[in-house]
Amino acid sequence: MAINLVKGQRVEIGLSKLIVEMGWKVNPNTAYDLDASTFLLRANGEIGVEEDFVFYGSCKKVPALDKSGNPIYDKDGIAVMRPISADESVLGSIDDLGDDEDNTGEGNEEIEIDLSKTNPMIDQIIFTASIYWEAGTPSERYNFGQVRNAYILIKNAVTDEEICRYDLDEDFSTEKGVEFGRLYRRNGAWKFEAVGTPYAQGLEPICRKYASRFM
Repeated sequence: MAINLVKGQRVEIGLSKLIVEMGWKVNPNTAYDLDASTFLLRANGEIGVEEDFVFYGSCKKVPALDKSGNPIYDKDGIAVMRPISADESVLGSIDDLGDDEDNTGEGNEEIEIDLSKTNPMIDQIIFTASIYWEAGTPSERYNFGQVRNAYILIKNAVTDEEICRYDLDEDFSTEKGVEFGRLYRRNGAWKFEAVGTPYAQGLEPICRKYASRFM
């Protein structure tokens, strides 16, 4: 049975192959989207190479595969690509696939993790989500106060069994970005912490915190 975490709570992760799922519910047919981003941090609290900021605009990508190992194509027949970290331990979510495809307002993004591949210099993996809105639309219209049922959960990638889950029940009424949780390494073992830290201006201040040298 999955462990339900509260903000700040930590739990040891005794597996190497994980799926990190981040989900939420927004009003259907809105003019904004939520995007998941992952940062692989070194001892100084920042990414060491640009590829360790894993997001929809990553500079390193690989073809997305279905569960049978076949390439995934979009509606125009173009191969879908997934962002991947420099050490290939983090395979980012597929942008716009599985994110409110049925116009219910429900969305989720899955990030695949193989901790056995993680560069020894990496000691934290940060999971965030931020609001992306259409150009020309006033940004003050959108914030996490309009997002309901946000959560992050860790699953066993082999069995699909849920290990732990954190439901973000805070009222982030003005913020446009939230750090959901983090994996971190202590004495050779990996643990997960439920974080729930908001950022008023979305992804930009998160990047300034963890990837300032590449901005």
